[in-house]
Amino acid sequence: MMTGIQPISMQEVCEKVVMSRKGRLEEDAQFVENPKLASVEFVPLEERMAVEKPEIAACLSKLKEKVGNEIFTKRFSVLQNINRSGNNLLIVSGSERLRSLLLKENLKDIMEAFSVDNVRIIGGAGFGGIDAF
Repeated sequence: MMTGIQPISMQEVCEKVVMSRKGRLEEDAQFVENPKLASVEFVPLEERMAVEKPEIAACLSKLKEKVGNEIFTKRFSVLQNINRSGNNLLIVSGSERLRSLLLKENLKDIMEAFSVDNVRIIGGAGFGGIDAF
């Protein structure tokens, strides 16, 4: 009989792998209840802008024509917010990866669609906002 070493049960290992893939081995998050906060389902940017900022929605449709439906859906529908002031445009992307893609591949299209001279894209805000800026 061996001391200090336990035999490995492949069944237990398989069960732990399955549980970890479902996120059940992670710690439970503890949240402070705040009655002033509510969770809502994420609505694509073009739908939100049509209601909240119609002038931005018109520019978004121009942008959609320029970049195509597939790229627009992947890169622009998921944006958190867009604000415009004169010739300046501020985009909150939510991730550094998306920010980099927009700057590298879509900056000219954005500037033309919105008729602006200056575009600032902020990434890294995350949907929880905990790693913002």
